[in-house]
Order: sequence, then C-alpha cells, then structure tokens
Amino acid sequence: MAIACEICGKKEILPYKCKFCGSTFCSEHRLPEHHYCPGLDRLKTLTRDSQQIIYQPVQEPVNRSTGFFNRRSSSPYAVPISRNYSLYIIVVCILVFFLQIIPYFTQFFVLIPQLVVQRPWTIITSMFLHANLSHLFFNMMVLFFFGPILEKKINSINFLIVYFGAGIFACIGHMVVSSSPVLGASGAIYGIFACLAIIMPQLRVFVLIFPMKIIHALALFAFFDIVMYGSGDMIAHAAHLSGLLFGIFMGYRFKNVKHKQIW
Repeated sequence: MAIACEICGKKEILPYKCKFCGSTFCSEHRLPEHHYCPGLDRLKTLTRDSQQIIYQPVQEPVNRSTGFFNRRSSSPYAVPISRNYSLYIIVVCILVFFLQIIPYFTQFFVLIPQLVVQRPWTIITSMFLHANLSHLFFNMMVLFFFGPILEKKINSINFLIVYFGAGIFACIGHMVVSSSPVLGASGAIYGIFACLAIIMPQLRVFVLIFPMKIIHALALFAFFDIVMYGSGDMIAHAAHLSGLLFGIFMGYRFKNVKHKQIW
C-alpha cells in the first residue's frame, strides 16, 4: 500500500522513514534538512558534544543572492539560511505593545484608511500594534510555532517577503471594503500560515484540542472568516482573507519554483 509523504503528500510504495524523527517521506524529502526534521537540531548538538561526525548534511550549490527575486536561483531552498527573524518580529511586537501606553502613540501609527495618503507609513506600522493582551498573545503564539518552520524552509529573506507582503496585502484588502481603523499582525500571520500549509500540507497541527492537517486547518480558518464577514464583530475578516490569499499565492510560487523560473 502506498504511503503519503508528510511534507508534500506524494504517495510511494516504498517511502523513506527518517531514523531521527520516525516520520515517512518521499525520495525528495527523505533527508532531514529537507523535511524540517525535529531531530536534526538534537543530532547537531550530539555531534558537537561528541566531536564525531554522526551525520554529514548534503551540501547544495551555494548562491550568495538568496532572495526570492533572484532569477538565477533554481530553488528557494538552495541556501536555507535562517536568522530567526520570526522571533525578532515577536520581540518587536511585544516592545511596541508596551509603548502603546504612551498617549497618542497608537493613534499615530494605526492605519486609518481615509488618512493613508498623508500617513503611508501606517501600512507597515499597524502590523506591530495590537488592541489588547489577548490579541497580542494569540498572534504571537501562532507566529512562534509556525514562523520558524517556514523561515527554515524558505530562508529568512523570503520569510520577510511573505510576512510583510501578506501584511501589506491585508491592509489593502481591508481598505477596499472598510473605512474603519485597523491594527494587528493577523493578516501577515495568516499569510505565513497559508504559505506553510501549501508547502507542507501534511504537517499535523492542533486547532484547540483537535489534531488535523495544516491544510485542513487553513480551510477551516478561511471558512470562519468568510462566514463571519460583515457580522460587525470588530474583526478585520477581509484583512485575514487577503493575507491568506497572498500566503497561498507565495506558497505555490515556492513549491513550483523547482520546475520553472520565478517572474
């Protein structure tokens, strides 16, 4: 019986089972560095402590220009450089949240659609503001769990492109349908979640207490925002959906880049 790869879902009769994490993968994702193996970091620590070569990762061609817009790179995974930008973003959002106690700080950086021409910086700065502690907590929790995974898969520069691209697209989507002020990183985080769901659709996640594939969780979140759109619940559902669509688009671009040039 054919078994599906936990990364791409490709079914193979003789799949590869990773000896470090115990999961099964296709031939393309069989190596630990190709499926974000949770045991790889532990293995590196063991190798360093024992001073023995226990595992030698496959060396891929080095391309110094690792950005998404580099046409010479045949794959976004060619140099999987991760600088933990996702964690830096979390730190900045937390610091900004405390700065919001300063009078008029939030009003100066929040996105107000009617004033966006006079205050264009608010398209970016509004991503770092949050309405309350629970808003901050849930956004940062999702970014903490899924941001580093995506960043290691596509490298840090590409991660920033997805994050800020989804955030900007979310702001534009909100302004098209509403004149209400908007703030928060939700649109950008929806983009990160959606991009990861396209690249690793078989990844198992928990929604509340229910385990499911990340691609199914993405569909559930999209369905919720579609149903609740126009409900007047003070949630920017259009921004969520816009960021999600950008993330899906970027996910397919990264997933298909091995087979065709980008742009």
